[in-house]
Amino acid sequence: MSEKRKRRGVVICGAYGLGNAGDEAILKAVLNEVSAFAPGEPVTVLSRNPKETAARRGVKTLHMLNIPGVLTALSGARLYLNGGGSLIQDVTSRRSLWYYLFTLAAARRLGCKVMMYGCGIGPVNSPDSRRLTARVINRDVDAITLRDRDSMNTLRELGVSGPEIVLAADPALTLPPATRETADALLSAAGLHPEDGQRYLGVTVRPWPGLENKAPAFAAAIDRAWEELGLTPVFLPIVGGVDEEAARMVARHLKKAPAAILSACAHTEETIALFARMEVVLSMRLHALIFAAGQGVPLVGAVYDPKVGSFLDELDQDLYVPFEQVEAEKLNELLRAAAARVGDRDALERKAAKLIRLEANNSAVARKLLSK
Repeated sequence: MSEKRKRRGVVICGAYGLGNAGDEAILKAVLNEVSAFAPGEPVTVLSRNPKETAARRGVKTLHMLNIPGVLTALSGARLYLNGGGSLIQDVTSRRSLWYYLFTLAAARRLGCKVMMYGCGIGPVNSPDSRRLTARVINRDVDAITLRDRDSMNTLRELGVSGPEIVLAADPALTLPPATRETADALLSAAGLHPEDGQRYLGVTVRPWPGLENKAPAFAAAIDRAWEELGLTPVFLPIVGGVDEEAARMVARHLKKAPAAILSACAHTEETIALFARMEVVLSMRLHALIFAAGQGVPLVGAVYDPKVGSFLDELDQDLYVPFEQVEAEKLNELLRAAAARVGDRDALERKAAKLIRLEANNSAVARKLLSK
C-alpha cells in the first residue's frame, strides 16, 4: 500500500476553544468547507477547550498543548490546516507565534501537506521573530490563502516566497444567519422592543489599552446617534465576559441613550442574525464587522489593529478611524455617514458577495493540494 493511501485525515489548528465568537465562526466555516473538499476524511481540531469544541462541532479534538497527541495526529494525516485568523503575529504573544510555527514545521516533517488557510499575517515586530517566521514558512508550508492584501504585503516584507500564495477572504463571511424571528426574540429577552419598529446601533468594543480614556467619546457619539438618528444602542460582544465588561465601561458614560448589553451567543448563526438586525454597526472587533458586512449593514470601524482597517479596505469602506484618534465628533461624523448608506444596503451586500466569491479560493487551493 502506498504512503499516500495509508495517510488519512485533516488536522486543523487555530485560536479555537477560547470563547471568541469570531474564531468559532471561522472554525464552523472551515469545517463546512473541509467536508466539501475532503469528504469522508476524518478531522481533528486542536483546541484550548477540546471537550466544548467536540460537543459543539461533532469532530475529534485534542488539546492544542497535548504535544504527543498532536504529533501522533499529524503523523497520520494528509493535510494540516493552520488557520484561519491572525495566528502569525507576535503582538498577543511571542510564545503563541512560536507554537504555530512549531506546528507548521512538525506537520511538514511528519509528512503532511501544509496549508495556512484564510489567514491574516502580522504584525510580526521582533527581528528574531521575523527571521524565524520567514524561515519556517518558506521551508515548511506548501500554500497560503490570505484574507486581505495587507497580509500579502506583510509576507513580501518578511521575505516569504516559497509557498504558493493566493488572495482569498475570511471563511466566516460564508456563514448564514439564524432567522429574523430568532434575533428579535433575543432582543426582546434583553428588554428591547423590536416589534415596535425600534432601530438599532450595534456596538462592539473590546478591552484595549486606552479604552477607559476613550469610553466617554464612544458614549457621547452613541448618545448623539440615539438623539439625532433614532438608533437605540445595543452592545454585542464577540468574546463573552471581557467584551461585556468593556461595554459596561462605555455604557457608564451614557447620559441620554438607554443601553442594552447582550451576552455573547452560544451559536454563530444567532450572533450573525443579531448583527443583521442592526441599522449601523460601530465596532473595534473584526468579526463584528465581518458578520455585519455579510448582511449588508453599514459599518464604522475603530481600528485598534491593522487587520480591522485591512478588512474595511477590502470592502472599499472608508468609514473608520484609528483607535488612538477616536473622538466624539469624529465618531459622530462617521455614524451620520453610515446612516446615510442605510438605504443602499444592496451596495454593501454586492461588495461582500465579491469577497465571498474570493473566499472560495481557500477550499480550491486545499483541494488542489490534496489532489497532488
